[in-house]
Amino acid sequence: MRLLLASLLRFISRHVLQFLLFVAILAAGHALLEQARQFQDGVARLGMLRDAASLAGARQATLSGETQARVDALRQASDQAIAARIAHIDAALLALRQTATAWSFTLALPTSKDLGNAVARQAEQHIRIELLLQERAYLQSLRIAIGNESARQALLRLHDEHRQAYKALSGNLAKQQELTQAHPLQARLPGTAPHAAMAALQAEETHLREANALAYQRYMAQRQRLAAAGAGSVAPFQVDQARVEARLQDLGHAMASMEGQLRDNWWRALCELFARYGPTAALLVLSAILLPVAIKAFFYFVLAPLAARLPPLSIARELQSGDASLPLPPQGASRISAVSQALQLNPGQQMLIHPAYLQSSPVSSTKRTQWLLDWRFPFTSLAAGMVALTRLHSDVTASVTISASDDPLLEIAVVHLPAGSALIFQPRGLVGLICDANQPLAIASHWRLGSLHAWLTLQLRFIVFRGPVTLIVRGCRGVRLERAGQGRSISQAATLGFSTDVLYSTIRSETFLPYLRGQQALLNDRFDGDNGVYLYEETPRHGKQPGKVGSWFEGFTDAILKVFGI
Repeated sequence: MRLLLASLLRFISRHVLQFLLFVAILAAGHALLEQARQFQDGVARLGMLRDAASLAGARQATLSGETQARVDALRQASDQAIAARIAHIDAALLALRQTATAWSFTLALPTSKDLGNAVARQAEQHIRIELLLQERAYLQSLRIAIGNESARQALLRLHDEHRQAYKALSGNLAKQQELTQAHPLQARLPGTAPHAAMAALQAEETHLREANALAYQRYMAQRQRLAAAGAGSVAPFQVDQARVEARLQDLGHAMASMEGQLRDNWWRALCELFARYGPTAALLVLSAILLPVAIKAFFYFVLAPLAARLPPLSIARELQSGDASLPLPPQGASRISAVSQALQLNPGQQMLIHPAYLQSSPVSSTKRTQWLLDWRFPFTSLAAGMVALTRLHSDVTASVTISASDDPLLEIAVVHLPAGSALIFQPRGLVGLICDANQPLAIASHWRLGSLHAWLTLQLRFIVFRGPVTLIVRGCRGVRLERAGQGRSISQAATLGFSTDVLYSTIRSETFLPYLRGQQALLNDRFDGDNGVYLYEETPRHGKQPGKVGSWFEGFTDAILKVFGI
């Protein structure tokens, strides 16, 4: 019951977490898409506003020039011509104010181009209104300064105009107050007749206030002219560009607001991130793809052929070993391994064996623990796993059975090294040995730092076992012992060892594509020599564990062990 409940809870929690993950992914995707849509829309609208502002600037310059030229031409005109122009300006201002609309930067138009044209037309309307107001004020001053009527009469007339404008404004305010007193609720309730009347009065109030302010400005200006010395002279007309640009400040504020929204947009930040670091990242990815190919091509087409032309390695001369060679199996039967091997342990001999491979032994034999294969080579013993070995002695001839009981693919082979012979062997394939109990084990190491063969294969150190000794060797799917003859080549991963009278070299693998794809090593081992032999396992699996998380670390450690000949 407990296991059923635990399984049910795991099932529910797993699918709940999946549900929450899907919700988070969908929400994040929707938010990102919305940000992208807002960014695209904002970029389009900002471009539209900038185009409209640019067009408005051009129209401002054109209309300002036209206004300047028209006013300069009227400086020498008659009072009737100036009056006619003022009347035309009043009519134009009335028409513009009736058709003018408030700024709108989010119109639901079919395209951003339509919206840009609408904003440009609004900007032109504001520019025209401001320029007409400046032109009218100057022409009114020019008309007064011309002198068709005396300055004092003009002052009285302007004062009367101001009183009439103020009277009209006061009457409008009185009507609004009476309407509010008569209908206090309906005057504020949309859809009623009093509210409509109140709206009309308020709209009229705006124009009356503007007319009153303009009349007051004219009156005060005339008073100043009367008070000033040399009254009657009017300076040349100049368009006040600051006042014109003030009419367009809403357009500038809209563009600044849109730019601020775009700066805070996630999509814009993401696009800038890819624009800034994308090319460099793409170059790094391309380098990661092409650099290994280039390195492998250099090794395959340059270094490997160069190493193949170099003289092979020979360790026999340094060892000054005798002519004794390893016994070979019968012709055509190179396989020397079996699932288990029965060995004879004679009196005066000792067997050092890994406990996992000791299947059976006589009860009468003496067993002790030997911590290292050879105390002179502690690192080699530790790296090869030859630690905590079982040491066997027997006063009578004893039969010992050796078998790889923990791995059904491993087989055991026995290699006898007679006196005077020597074998270069990788201790990773060693599971035990039989030697003379009264003599130390003859093991030596030889470095080859000046050989390109050694550097390309990363095997800079060779471990040599000298006879008389019997090596107990393991190999996946079997172990074979063959004569080198006129030249044999095998995979480096399969090589377990070779006799010292063998000429050892490397040969490039036959095809490039399998090497490029990691299916084949760059170099194979080559062995030459009529009397030399080499030892290898049939199915090497040393260092071949693709797909595991720690495979890179295992490959690194394998390379280090190979450097030390282990």
